[in-house]
Amino acid sequence: MSLADSSTSQKDEFGAVIEQLRKVQAAIRACNRAIRETKSKAWEWRDRRDELRGEGPSIREQMEEPRAEREKLNAEVARLKRLRNAEVEKARALQERLQEIRGEFAELDDYVSLEELQKRFRELEWRQQTTSTSIDEEREILAEMSHLTLAMEAAADVEERLGGVHPEDLDQLWQQIQEARNKAQEYHEQMVALVEKAQQKHQKIIGFSESLGPTRAEAQEAHQQFVLCLQEVDEMRARIEELRDQESKLRKKLDDIRARRRAEREKRERQAMEELTERARVKQKAGQRLSMDELRALYGQGGEE
Repeated sequence: MSLADSSTSQKDEFGAVIEQLRKVQAAIRACNRAIRETKSKAWEWRDRRDELRGEGPSIREQMEEPRAEREKLNAEVARLKRLRNAEVEKARALQERLQEIRGEFAELDDYVSLEELQKRFRELEWRQQTTSTSIDEEREILAEMSHLTLAMEAAADVEERLGGVHPEDLDQLWQQIQEARNKAQEYHEQMVALVEKAQQKHQKIIGFSESLGPTRAEAQEAHQQFVLCLQEVDEMRARIEELRDQESKLRKKLDDIRARRRAEREKRERQAMEELTERARVKQKAGQRLSMDELRALYGQGGEE
């Protein structure tokens, strides 16, 4: 290949490398612009995330008052429930006792209380001690007193089993049952009213919780977008590193081309100088007039041999 062809080839290669370098540099600038834009978006997502996260504590603070009121109401409901259940249990026990006593009395014929029997016995005893009676009357009194003694023993057993309750006490027992039931109903109505209030507080809490849910989800989405932006920035920075490496290689390639072009130019210049010097020598020997270039070439090389 001639020096001219080599020079043309190098010019084509140099131009191609320059074009590649310009494209790489343009890609680097585009990546840098994209990084600035993406970082700006990342800061926007970060600010939005922080804003939403700031709303969460505010909503939770608003939930504290109804939650505390609900817990207070629930505690009172639990207390009323215990009282109600106690009265229900009391009424149930009294009802069983009433049925038991009624059953006991139902099994007794012409039941007379121990108090009445004792009163009759004392009357007979007083009559026996203070009144003059015939033998037959005395026998009747003693017979009745003997019968009363047995009756009193039986009545004492019955009243011991019944806990000292008399037939006339059944109404009072029934009244106690009704009082226990009425108290249980009263406690139940109070409890129902408080349960309704507690439910209202609970619904209010649910409303806050539902508003907190989307806020938490939006904050999470904003955080994910923030992370994605940072990942994109890292990827673009890695891409810039690749492009910088390509740029460095292209610049080295340009330096190599320039060095070859400079070496070839210097070679052509030496060849031209040698040719000019040779012509000057020939003309000098022939006695011909030398041009200034020929003189410089001839004497610049150290004069005549």
